[in-house]
Amino acid sequence: IGEIQVRSGGWIPAAELRDVVLEDRRGREALRLPRVHAALSVPSLLALRLRFEQLLIEDARLEVRRDAQGRWHVAGLDVDLAQAEGEAGVEGSAAADWLFEQQEFVIRGGVLRWVDELRGAAPLQLNDVLLVMRNPGRRHEFRLDATPPAGWGQRFSLRALARSPLLARPGDWQRWKGALYADLPDVDVNGLRQHVDLPVDLQHGQATLRAWVDWDQALPLEL
Repeated sequence: IGEIQVRSGGWIPAAELRDVVLEDRRGREALRLPRVHAALSVPSLLALRLRFEQLLIEDARLEVRRDAQGRWHVAGLDVDLAQAEGEAGVEGSAAADWLFEQQEFVIRGGVLRWVDELRGAAPLQLNDVLLVMRNPGRRHEFRLDATPPAGWGQRFSLRALARSPLLARPGDWQRWKGALYADLPDVDVNGLRQHVDLPVDLQHGQATLRAWVDWDQALPLEL
């Protein structure tokens, strides 16, 4: 952490952290965050657990990757729960548990690079990313607004609501049940097909897409 400034008022302690670097278990830089605003949760302090009422990250650059075996990696950390018996998997599962215990997590003005080695698609970089995630109890709410590369389409929005099973680990997202809404006002079909399977047989052109998808146990149920 390059710098810490505490701005505490009332009952909720708050701090601003600059130039935060997260390292993987081998000591390599996995993620750099220029600015982080954190408002601590008072109940978590009484319970000696680090939880936040709000965690706001500005101008972050993040890479999310799915490797050829289908495992997920976020900022260099393996978050695939199926690999939880391995050392990297335990670390990734603990990170996922901590993330989905936070009351509100926000990334504003970020850059997200999506690499899908399983599909063999070209990397996709999304700019001016706004990601909002709220976790009230077993309920999980997400919203992602992002601007794709030039020629790929206009700014789009993805939203999701999910609920985790009773007594499940907070980060066991593969057991969640919920619904996803996608709103793509203008998208290049060929570019989109490289990253998702479309419900209709379209090969080329520009399209407007709005879709609702229900899922359970990480599998789609109904479109």
